Amino acid sequence: MFENEELRKWLLFVVLIVMTWGALQLNKTVFGLMRRKKNELKTEFFKRFNVAVILIVAVILGFWIFGALGQLWKTLLGGTAVITAVLAFTAQDIIKDILAGFMISVYKPFEIGNRIELENGTVGIVKDITMRHVALSLLDNTVCVIPNSKLNAMSVINYSYQQGLKAKQFSFHIAYNSDVRKAISVIREAIKSSSYTVPGIRKEYGMDYAPVYFMDFESSSLLLKTTVYYPPEVSTEVMTSDVNLRVDLALNENSIEIPYNFVNVVSRVPAEKENSGKLVRAGRPFVTEDMIVRADGTGMKEAVEKTEKFGKDCQLTGKEVLRLRLLSEEALTMMRSILQNSDAYYHIGRQKDTYYLHLKSHLNLDQEQRQQLLSVSSTGTNAAPMGLMAKISWMIRTTQYDKSPAQASLMNLGLIKGPDAEGTLASWSLKEYKEQLNTNKEKNTEAAAALDELNRSIVSSIADDVSVKITRTSVDLIIKKTF
Repeated sequence: MFENEELRKWLLFVVLIVMTWGALQLNKTVFGLMRRKKNELKTEFFKRFNVAVILIVAVILGFWIFGALGQLWKTLLGGTAVITAVLAFTAQDIIKDILAGFMISVYKPFEIGNRIELENGTVGIVKDITMRHVALSLLDNTVCVIPNSKLNAMSVINYSYQQGLKAKQFSFHIAYNSDVRKAISVIREAIKSSSYTVPGIRKEYGMDYAPVYFMDFESSSLLLKTTVYYPPEVSTEVMTSDVNLRVDLALNENSIEIPYNFVNVVSRVPAEKENSGKLVRAGRPFVTEDMIVRADGTGMKEAVEKTEKFGKDCQLTGKEVLRLRLLSEEALTMMRSILQNSDAYYHIGRQKDTYYLHLKSHLNLDQEQRQQLLSVSSTGTNAAPMGLMAKISWMIRTTQYDKSPAQASLMNLGLIKGPDAEGTLASWSLKEYKEQLNTNKEKNTEAAAALDELNRSIVSSIADDVSVKITRTSVDLIIKKTF
């Protein structure tokens, strides 16, 4: 009889273990399905809470099976006051964390996947919650574990509160002489152009991107701020880097200066020497304001003269200034031939020892001019344009109004890059073109002839690179020269 009783207890204990395992698996499956439907914080908390309850119940039933439940109860209640106090003191933090976790999961000041900032400046993405702590993923992929009781007592900034989107605030500084309205527009368009950002503000007509606000007059700059929204699956670091790169490029292209600390160095040389007393900013790029050059030549002389002055202000030698002037004359003359009734915007910029001559034009050919260009390009002839700049001019005009850039090859300008997702029809680089000709000159007489013609070009012999970017409505021409 004793042996049968012992066997019965062990069989019940085995059944208890199986049932406990089954309950744990059922809990995991049920809450896993709930988590798929909605990534809720309380789902994760109560999943773990149920696990604790199941294990506690299993332990109590185990003592009951072996008839030791009464003894356990007597031990817990009949212990000395000192033991009871020690147990109560030890469990105090655990109980506080469990209750705080319960409060967090019910009132949900944040959700899993939200980006939050704590009182001490710690910023991270909520990855997990247990009965005792919340796990935050930080910038360098380390994990910060914070007890629920401490987090529940903190003030928390939630950048994604009840949106399902993550959000981050950006600050941008511009110079005091900048056009603030233009800067706001440029920054907003740069943010919208990023494939990682999404509209996050509800408007009457639907969702829209957050506005850029002019926040403050600081000691050496104007402060602009905005909030950028992005999907939960996108890494904060990836989105931040992409937005900063796009805004930096957009501000530079629009001649909007980003202030920085620099040192003015005054070179004390005799008054009769060239470039005496000029102050030059080093490091970050600095550029001239946009100059307008019209098809009838208005503004061209002023642009060439400002290019020459820019070179002198940068303390270039007389020979180097002359080279900049020649490059600007060639570029402006070529652009005039394709402007028709439009204006071109020209500026020159410098970054360290490299100079950039940038021409941007919005082309607007009438129907008759367009048909003339298309008829020539479709026949495979190109009126034999001579010289590098003439060929670039022809490439720009025909590519803009032909669906295929194939005519560029007919002019020995090499294969140019075709359309991309940003609306660029074609782009071309002198540097890549030279490399292609040098590679093929030994086995291709046309390549050798094209290289010989290229070497006689003023621009080719002086410039380090010429890049052309063509869209349906505009063209960008950038000449690069390093001294």
